[in-house]
Amino acid sequence: MIAAVFCLAIFSLIIFGNIFLPDSAMTNQNEISYYGIYSAEKNNSTAVVSLSKGLSEGKNDMSDIKLFGAFPVKNISLQEASRRYVITGGDIIGIRLKTNGVLIVGTESVECEEGTRDPAAESDIRIGDTLVSVDGTKISSNEELSGVIESSEGKTLRVELIRDSKKINTTLTPVKSKLTQLYKCGLWIRDSTGGIGTLTYKDPVTGAVATLGHGIYDVDTNKLIPCERGSFYSASLSGIKKGIGGSAGELKGSIGTDMFGEIFTNCENGIYGFSSLIDLKSEFIPVAYNNEIKTGKAQIISTVTGNKKEYYDINIEKINFDSENKNMIIKVTDSELLDITGGIVQGMSGSPIIQNGMLVGAVTHVFVSDPTKGYAIFAENMINTADEILKNSLERAS
Repeated sequence: MIAAVFCLAIFSLIIFGNIFLPDSAMTNQNEISYYGIYSAEKNNSTAVVSLSKGLSEGKNDMSDIKLFGAFPVKNISLQEASRRYVITGGDIIGIRLKTNGVLIVGTESVECEEGTRDPAAESDIRIGDTLVSVDGTKISSNEELSGVIESSEGKTLRVELIRDSKKINTTLTPVKSKLTQLYKCGLWIRDSTGGIGTLTYKDPVTGAVATLGHGIYDVDTNKLIPCERGSFYSASLSGIKKGIGGSAGELKGSIGTDMFGEIFTNCENGIYGFSSLIDLKSEFIPVAYNNEIKTGKAQIISTVTGNKKEYYDINIEKINFDSENKNMIIKVTDSELLDITGGIVQGMSGSPIIQNGMLVGAVTHVFVSDPTKGYAIFAENMINTADEILKNSLERAS
């Protein structure tokens, strides 16, 4: 009976590890471990570090993850990588995004001489689409689209859209408004957005700037806003809406006029850009490999009072390797922060998480039902995303 129970437990742990442990990892150690019971040893290899690019390139070695060092679970690709060091954030920052094209957030019918017409419906333009060009002319603002439509004289126009990451070509026929006598297309669009967040880190080697740990979505369409360009600005805190169960709180503030970086990408893993204004005299902190992160005590760095960033106690309750940006469940335990904000509130996204003297991640989402808890992304995942963006930018420039 005991042997049967033991075999069932071992089998269950092997299945769990096969599903939830990662297929690849970066490390500068000879052995990595997960949850204290799974481990893998890497072969000897030498990392090649390009300081001009700030990227680590090394030999990939296939190794077996084993349960208790004895029972094979799955193969893992281990890449030798040099330890990365960054400058931690925690500061409130302003974010302004300019869309790549214009985002369709609504449609309406147009009253014309011959009756009511709905040009968007007639052309199969949908809410959530991104309108990129009209008759070959790139569209990047409300004014540009209005100008093309009003000067069309009602002729059918060729329209290029992006829908669910796919390019779509259709046509649009503007109609003359009975009220204004101008040609209209019945589209409500958004060409920019802005707000405040919390800086996660600056990379002193590459100049990369990373924040939020999640993408910015349009409030009307719930679509990831396609970012063409944008800027990071200074910001100041003006007030706090405290979070309570069932209602998310919010940091209230204003975006300043001091720009300190350019934004390149708005993606699922956060907002990424570049800054040449990085103080190399600042204190650097090592970035933890994913397998080094443990459940237990940690701290976040946030600005919630006096426009000064402070450390606040949290607990890492759960670790998930099988996700892009919801890698940890965290719980705020700091009585001062709970008194000020109720826990995690909007605007704290991007707050760095520190454990054992290393940057391990960033706050991403709050549990609306329980604002003391939230999700967080691994710092290594943000580093990898920033490196990939930098690599693509260099390839386009060459």
